[in-house]
Amino acid sequence: IVATGQIIYKGDLVDARTDGTVIAAAADDGASVLGVAAEYVDDSASAGGKIIMIYDQTDIVYEVEVDGGTLAATDVFATADHVATTGDTTTHVSKHELNATVGGLQCRILGLVPDPDNAWGADCNVYVVINEGLFYPATASVT
Repeated sequence: IVATGQIIYKGDLVDARTDGTVIAAAADDGASVLGVAAEYVDDSASAGGKIIMIYDQTDIVYEVEVDGGTLAATDVFATADHVATTGDTTTHVSKHELNATVGGLQCRILGLVPDPDNAWGADCNVYVVINEGLFYPATASVT
């Protein structure tokens, strides 16, 4: 259930709250991350109680864009935090990104998305899994 007054965009990382509701995760929210929103829900003008579908399986691989910094092939299996931004109000899709500074624990980088227009470097798209959250025991980067 979405917390009263919240907007969650499809693709946002979602935080579990102690009252049983969820909100869009702030950057590097850590152990409270439940999963990724499967849909857009706008509860900004109501009293709460709207239900949202969430991808919360621990083995889902997600595609995410890097936040403007650069990643390289040597960053595969490293970990990095996510960057929380407001979603697109027209398409209702998340604009959460991956922080190019490796070392945070939120996501584990699995590799580059194989697309002819995608290459290691600035704003690349990579595959990740959630590495730190409610169902995800955080593990450090591989050395």
